[in-house]
Amino acid sequence: MAARLSRPRSEMAAHYHVVVVGSGYGGAIAASRFARAGRRVCLLERGREWLPGDFPDTPAKAAHELQVRSEAGDLGRHDGLYEFVVSDDIDVFKGCGLGGTSLVNANVAVRPDARVFEASDWPTALRRESGQDLDAELERGYARAFTMLRAVPYPRTEPLKLQALARGGQQVRGEVYRLPINVTFADTLPNPQGVDQPSCTDCGDCVTGCNVGAKNTTAMNYLPDAVRHGAHIFCGVDVQRVEKGADARWQVFFDASDVHRDRFTDDDELRVAADIVVLAGGTLGSTEVLLRSRVAGLPLSERLGERFTGNGDFLGFDYNADYPVNAVGAGPRDPATLEPAVGPCITGVLDRRGTADVADGFVIEDGVLPGAFAAIYPAVFRLAAAAHGQDTDTGLVDWLREQGRELLSVGSAYHGAVRHTQTFLVMSHDSAAGQLELIGDRVQVRWPQVGDEPIFETVSQALHDVTEANGGTYVGNPHWTEWLGKKLITVHPLGGCVMADDATRGVVDHKGRVFCCSVGDRVHEGLYVADGAVVPRSLGINPLLTIAALAERICHFAATDRGWVIDYDRPGAPLPPRREEPVGVRFTESMKGFFAVGADNYAEGHAAGEAAGTSFEFLLTIAVDDVRALLDHPGQTAAAWGSVRAPLLSDEPLTVTGGTFCLFVPDEDIGRRRMEYRLPLHAADGRELYMEGFKLIGDDGGPDLWTDTTTLHIAIHQGRSASDPVLGRGVLRIEITDFVRQLTTMLGTGGRDELERLAGLAAFGRLFAGTLFQIYAGVLSAPATFEPDRPARRRRRLRAPRPEILPLATADGRQLRLTRFRAGSGRPVILSHGLGVSSRIFSLDTIDTNLVEFLCGHGHDVWALDYRASCELPAARGRVNADDVARFDYPAAVDRVREVTGADAVNVVAHCFGSSTLFMALLSGLEGVHSVVASQIGAHVVAPLATRIKSGLHLPGVLDALGFDNLDAAASSDDPWWERAFDRGLQLWPREAEERCGSATCHRVEFLYALLYEHDQLNHLTHDTLHELFGVANIHAFRHLALMVRKRQLVTAEGEDAYLCQVGRLGLPITFIHGAENHCFLPESTERTYAWLCQHHDPQLYTRHVVPDFGHIDCIFGRDAVTSVYPLVQAHLRNHA
Repeated sequence: MAARLSRPRSEMAAHYHVVVVGSGYGGAIAASRFARAGRRVCLLERGREWLPGDFPDTPAKAAHELQVRSEAGDLGRHDGLYEFVVSDDIDVFKGCGLGGTSLVNANVAVRPDARVFEASDWPTALRRESGQDLDAELERGYARAFTMLRAVPYPRTEPLKLQALARGGQQVRGEVYRLPINVTFADTLPNPQGVDQPSCTDCGDCVTGCNVGAKNTTAMNYLPDAVRHGAHIFCGVDVQRVEKGADARWQVFFDASDVHRDRFTDDDELRVAADIVVLAGGTLGSTEVLLRSRVAGLPLSERLGERFTGNGDFLGFDYNADYPVNAVGAGPRDPATLEPAVGPCITGVLDRRGTADVADGFVIEDGVLPGAFAAIYPAVFRLAAAAHGQDTDTGLVDWLREQGRELLSVGSAYHGAVRHTQTFLVMSHDSAAGQLELIGDRVQVRWPQVGDEPIFETVSQALHDVTEANGGTYVGNPHWTEWLGKKLITVHPLGGCVMADDATRGVVDHKGRVFCCSVGDRVHEGLYVADGAVVPRSLGINPLLTIAALAERICHFAATDRGWVIDYDRPGAPLPPRREEPVGVRFTESMKGFFAVGADNYAEGHAAGEAAGTSFEFLLTIAVDDVRALLDHPGQTAAAWGSVRAPLLSDEPLTVTGGTFCLFVPDEDIGRRRMEYRLPLHAADGRELYMEGFKLIGDDGGPDLWTDTTTLHIAIHQGRSASDPVLGRGVLRIEITDFVRQLTTMLGTGGRDELERLAGLAAFGRLFAGTLFQIYAGVLSAPATFEPDRPARRRRRLRAPRPEILPLATADGRQLRLTRFRAGSGRPVILSHGLGVSSRIFSLDTIDTNLVEFLCGHGHDVWALDYRASCELPAARGRVNADDVARFDYPAAVDRVREVTGADAVNVVAHCFGSSTLFMALLSGLEGVHSVVASQIGAHVVAPLATRIKSGLHLPGVLDALGFDNLDAAASSDDPWWERAFDRGLQLWPREAEERCGSATCHRVEFLYALLYEHDQLNHLTHDTLHELFGVANIHAFRHLALMVRKRQLVTAEGEDAYLCQVGRLGLPITFIHGAENHCFLPESTERTYAWLCQHHDPQLYTRHVVPDFGHIDCIFGRDAVTSVYPLVQAHLRNHA
């Protein structure tokens, strides 16, 4: 089990000797070498730490890790593993995680043609004269890197893809041989850096991340070596810029977006100080940091951003060849089932670099298509071949064989045409004429007509010839077409901060030192670039070894120039053992107020500070590492880090590192407790201050609870601790808007899975008094009982698997919830509730058998969805309409379920508003739904007279205009007098004798919606606990629903008929279930939809049941639903498994 190398960000110090930005080859080497030189080293990485076994191996998982950055905006998660930077001329792919692109490359460690170093692009110190040796220190860099990376040629039986490449080599007269690759081919437990590495399994999935641990990424060598010699590594740190401070130290400014500080302020930067900064964030990353730094005033060479090269990268395919190639990665499959072995992504090369002019040379390497996307390859390649493929052989027999192989591939990429497909990965020499520019705040590539450079025509023709040798269809780079402007993609970006002799020709010198001028060779002392950005031209081969050698050389000179000694032989301390991470909690908190210097008490300091305008505010992230330990010992400290703004103390924000937060420490007064904050404050000029603060909490849980827990009394000390002299005092408070934002940042951490993290968050919430916990934990807290002072009733245990709770975020930022009951491994079933209720209607314990138990008893994998209208979610109190549920909630839920389960599609059982919005989503193009059970409503809405009258009077709109944002069906004895009077009035509502009752909640439900159930279908316990099921219903959703009642069909919130015109999208199995006594939506509603669908599609797809003696929601939780309704649901699911 691999040990984690990164530390919690709360452990970051305010200052280090060396701060390294990035963890690829340059950054990892810098961290290792400076740590071996005895320096205090901090490495900052934007991405997350990945361990073997964590990497995506399915389409859904891989798609979740995509991030796309373009001039038009960003898509995907900001720290996704697979990063694409998209521009008009050339796209760039790179890795984002601890290990950088080494996590997702093919790990080929080979030198360029020696003549590359004869070019005038290189600084004099590195330029090689014809026939002479390379620079001695660069040679040593190559040797050190090769040894650390443990590169070896593939030692096993020649894979089919290499045999296919060899046939091509005969055709184009190029030498084919095996390349040294950074892969472990024998169990190495541990390797020289103390990391256990099993042997390669030949799965082929090197470029989506090695789940075996056999790939020698920097996370397997240089990075653990750095940690063993004392380096601190922090992930989730996005460096923005660097600045030289007044004390001559460098200030490195960064964001920590995963703790959501941006939700509180747009003007927020954290910082860490350093004597030396090494930028190694990759070609785009390092250039981007320097471009931002120049905007902020750092003097730099005018050549910054120039000489970008894609290393002549080119992509092509030999599709449906005459010979098997077997070059699709295993993905989630057992690699042993793919015979013969696929092998690593790249094993060999067809070398065409022996040209008279080095710039005309290129290499063709064998590749493997990632197994995570195997399902899409047959269709993609067939379409690409039909669109612009060039079949290299002819004849009827050959054509018939090709067609047969294509048919075989329809079912699987591991058979037929795709199994006979070779991937070509080419590196050559382009003109290095690209320009990296800062567009907004992000770097973009500008390089018009790069695809027209002659080398790419030469390469494309060579790939055609190699394809011809194997009898396949040549499919070129899909971007590289006239229609798309001959756009390229590179996985080997270089340049942007190129080496040169002076600032008129480059950005750094041969030692990697950054020029501080536009003319001359003066440098910024202590600022380096040590990655692919310094390479001044294309290399014509995989660049990682050269980048590593240059980084080794840069570190050597940086150390020797300062008299440091890098001890390359010292073994270092053992890596810490891997331990199960305890469940923790993390949240971000903002407090604001005033303080005054010399104040004797807190209130006086606040008043004097407010009068003088001496504000004080902090933005802190609180991290509880172990919730269980906190429960056992409430006085245990949690970590606190962040920033303080106090203009009287410092013009620049103060950095908080190593702070602590204590929850509920006993106070001197019996019956009181304190929340304590202790924060070391570090100014940019090196000054140190200290803040201690406390919130005084009474134990009565009374009306002062809000004030107590949101008011902090602070004292500022002039020094490093609370024993130093007090400078001033004051009071801070949490503003209500910041408190709402704080709720959205609460997150469970550590643990084995999401369920444990959610349970940890709930446990943390139980430390707070009732009302406060309801506010803090929201979706996690138990529902309020009908009588607030009555003990909660005892609930029976469900006859279902233990629920797994998965929080879910939509594309528009709403937080939803999925609850999984995994009773089988078949097609997942999503349950979707109606308006004003939650998914609890499917799992209530007041009936003998609920729908969740029934479906689990039949072996289904059940997923209960709480979408944004759920009365258990905070989102229900915002603006909610049916369009948003359809547009955002269903796609997010379906995608998440498919991602977790690996299913191609799901079945959905949807009730009422959940059914309406599901139809909207399907009519809008929702994919991944196999079949539907629609309860009580479809695409048409036919309501009884009372509902039509309320809708015709625009009652929801009137209520909205009167200021009612939400309507709450749950009646409580603590409700204000006017609500109780309203409940008395509802007793006068006319109703049939058999439907009369004394429940205020029942009366409210009937007023808001209609009579939703036949009373004789509810048992007493269910009726007595309706307040547990019905809650807040959003007024905006009501308005939309009322509009559909008036229009008698699905329409948008603006009344547009945008849905029913897409009836062609509903060609899937649908079963309608309608209560014959439904007083909310008449059975004619589903009857119309059923007839409408039968007119446009095969009627056999559709089924409709009208259930006698049932109303509306009693079809879901009526006492006899288990015998009259649930079997209809099961019959549909059985028929469409």
